[in-house]
Amino acid sequence: MSNLSNTTEKKALNVLARCVVQLEKLHYLAMTASDDFDATMAKNLMTGIIQSNGYKINYGSGKNLIIKDPVVSLSN
Repeated sequence: MSNLSNTTEKKALNVLARCVVQLEKLHYLAMTASDDFDATMAKNLMTGIIQSNGYKINYGSGKNLIIKDPVVSLSN
């Protein structure tokens, strides 16, 4: 499990981003409707954690899996 904290560290967000990127690959594979729904829910939950911490997933070829979301940064 995790160590509970007041903030989520960037390393944890990177782990979640790697999971989301892997879950994206399920799009090309055959799954039952129920399994697809559950996988999509898991992906959406992890994406929400990343976004609620002011980051977004970088799907480009860059080194960083997450980047600061400028929209969230401007509103804070």
